[in-house]
Amino acid sequence: MHLSLPEDSRLGSGEALRPVRVPGSKSATNRALLLAAMAPGESLLRGGLEAEDTRWMRQALRGLGLPLEDQGEPWRLLGGQRPHAEGPLWLGASGTTLRFLLPWLALAAEGPVRLEGDPRLFERPLGPLLDPLQALGARWSPEAAGAWLHPTPVPPRRLDLRVDAHLSSQFLSGLALAAATLPGDSLLTWTEAASPSYLGLTTQWLRRFGCPAELEPGQWRIPGGTLAPRNLELPGDWSGAAAFLAASAVTGRSLRLGPLDPEDAQGDRAMVAILGAAGCAVRWVEPQILEVSGRLQRGLDADLSACPDLGPVLAALAALAPGPSELRGLHTLPLKECDRLDASAELVRWLGGHAQVIGDHTLRIAPGSPSPDRAPFDPRNDHRMAFAAALGGLRWGGGLRNPQCVAKTFPDFWNVWRGMLGC
Repeated sequence: MHLSLPEDSRLGSGEALRPVRVPGSKSATNRALLLAAMAPGESLLRGGLEAEDTRWMRQALRGLGLPLEDQGEPWRLLGGQRPHAEGPLWLGASGTTLRFLLPWLALAAEGPVRLEGDPRLFERPLGPLLDPLQALGARWSPEAAGAWLHPTPVPPRRLDLRVDAHLSSQFLSGLALAAATLPGDSLLTWTEAASPSYLGLTTQWLRRFGCPAELEPGQWRIPGGTLAPRNLELPGDWSGAAAFLAASAVTGRSLRLGPLDPEDAQGDRAMVAILGAAGCAVRWVEPQILEVSGRLQRGLDADLSACPDLGPVLAALAALAPGPSELRGLHTLPLKECDRLDASAELVRWLGGHAQVIGDHTLRIAPGSPSPDRAPFDPRNDHRMAFAAALGGLRWGGGLRNPQCVAKTFPDFWNVWRGMLGC
């Protein structure tokens, strides 16, 4: 696929970019789907993300015997029954699906469950999630292309666990979601959590399904027996919006996009503050419509500890900025769908910039100009690396391998991207 665009699209001409409608949030959709499966009664969900990661979650819930209708809107799910797997569950490359389902199945499933997926899914860390579940009596038996999960013989009434979450906040989120199904009140504690903003997002969704969870620094109280079905509209995706917001900053052309919730707990909402600090003008023109205008006036200086998934797009943006940039808090990027820290540095160099990786947590970037005959960029089958390459293509064009990898979270990305540019 060629990223090259007409000259006026690549460099901007002062006119506005066309408005963009962002898809639903993967993070919110998969949390809402699982909570709807756990809550006794029928839940209705509108605005859910239609993409690979959420399709694997829906397919897994049906494979566990949950009645789910997702043709058209609203999605309907009748929850509250114990999960029972009639065959293997295919989870693709969806980390949220695996890490959210695993604790619930370990505590509640009727019999063993076979979990399968892309090889990379089972290469990513799971030990800190499995350790407390195995201490409760569950068993994990890894095999080729997947694993068998044997649930605990006697489910606990509550959880009181100290969790090692420095590699992923999803370990805590998965345990918190499962804890809400138990009759007693649970307590999770930790010393350090990666991407802590996602704990706030999980708390927000627990509360929306009736569980008054209380999140404090280093501890999470999860009252049991309070989940209830809901009729909800799911929010737009701040992660999916990031490349489009950055496109405005690169071209200097104003852009409006939505629906986005200014009060959403999604960590990638930090994109607004990051662009504002770099000289862009950002304002809400309607309750869920955001407008961005103005080119970057300086390089980026951002700590992404709470929102590391912004790393690839911001690395591409930094390669196009008018000065040097520093992105910190990236220590979880090597553990994602690919090694995003290494891939982001490679993308910066592909765009002609200079990238210095410091330890496993910081990326220093200086802009430059690329060779005109460079090879197509390989996003390593990672949707966020493809989004970032699209952003770089606004300035320098180029080729992209495997553009269809965006289907993981944003299947219509390329059509929306071209539509934004008027192509």
